[in-house]
Amino acid sequence: MCHLKILHIVSIVAPRYGGAGISSQSIARYQAKAGHAVTLWTTNADYPKGYLSVPSERAVIDNDLVKRHFPVQFRPLLISLPLRTWLKHHIRSFDIVHIHGLYRFPVSYAAWKARHAGVPYIIAPHGSLDPFLYRQSRYGASAMPLKRIYERLFDFPNLNHAAAIQYTSEEEAKRAAFLGLRAKPVIVPNGIAWESYENLPAKGSFREKLGIPKQAPLVLFLGRINFVKGLDLLVPAFSQIAQREPRARLAIVGPDNDGYGAKVKRWCRDKGVEDKVFFVDYLYPEDVKRAYVDASVFVLPSYTENFGMAVVEAMACGCPVVISDQVKIWREIQEDGAGLVVCLDPRRISDAVCRLLSNKEEAEAMGTQGRRAARMRYAWPRVVVQMTQVYRDIINDATSWRATVQPPSSSQNEITGDGYESD
Repeated sequence: MCHLKILHIVSIVAPRYGGAGISSQSIARYQAKAGHAVTLWTTNADYPKGYLSVPSERAVIDNDLVKRHFPVQFRPLLISLPLRTWLKHHIRSFDIVHIHGLYRFPVSYAAWKARHAGVPYIIAPHGSLDPFLYRQSRYGASAMPLKRIYERLFDFPNLNHAAAIQYTSEEEAKRAAFLGLRAKPVIVPNGIAWESYENLPAKGSFREKLGIPKQAPLVLFLGRINFVKGLDLLVPAFSQIAQREPRARLAIVGPDNDGYGAKVKRWCRDKGVEDKVFFVDYLYPEDVKRAYVDASVFVLPSYTENFGMAVVEAMACGCPVVISDQVKIWREIQEDGAGLVVCLDPRRISDAVCRLLSNKEEAEAMGTQGRRAARMRYAWPRVVVQMTQVYRDIINDATSWRATVQPPSSSQNEITGDGYESD
């Protein structure tokens, strides 16, 4: 079977940004490992500010994956004119374009250009179309009109004309249905590098680093310190847990990119649990695994989560999970018996955690089931096979897809109307 020429486009790959940057690079690497000719184009933007120390525009070979970082000229939209030039001249050399994310120039322009060039493309919104996030902007309420204008002019036409929209779970697809998008939905999950979880680190080092006794129940949160993650629910829930189990400790692990951590610490003081809560900044992958194996239970009470990579990572480490029913893989967690699913309520969260802390046999069984499910459902080679079949189906239908695409009018100007440029 012939291999494909695949182009991935993602606006930012800074490690602290997480999300689309991490998953796009991971699937691209495993596609390259499977023998496909894979290229990933992105910008040199770091997060939350600054720029990465990477070669500008020059190709970097990363385990057979070709990567290019293009310089940014306008930070708010991540506009990169060199990226625009490369797309304009090279996009037709690929069989398919896989676009990760919305609301920034690199991905919006790439979709428009692929459509204009007749190259089939697939868009992965990475949770952006969930009603909770769709109705918000990280720049505040005053930015919402601009967000609505941008998507009407650029991202909605791109989505409606895409060969497919990739959702990572059935739940994510259902939550986006209110928009009435015309493109075909496909479900392909994110993945994990299972080989790195086959031999887990020995227990104890994460607890030792924080000074947490071996016998103390350890509740772990790991993710960005952000309002979306439900930390305003977790803190009061942990306060209730600590009343029922005074030895319990909570570790909140993750980067505080937006200063939200100050609020979380204040809530801990107000609830009288600040001496039981440990804050840890960004950890490298091996240290993350040490945190998972030392945890008694992993908790993610997010208001919205299009997939939940941290949940799958915890499962791969044999840690039972407690998640909200807004984490889009909650049905799979229930089906696999890997943890407990609760609504967005501190009492329900505390009850679920205490249930696992007091029933070690049930917790261990869920950890075992979760580890098995992580390997069977989410190992990258399995995900790559699914994604490759989606690509091939799209390419086989490309003739009929092109017939439905209306090329933008030549009268449209660069950053106006339904496109950016006229060739």
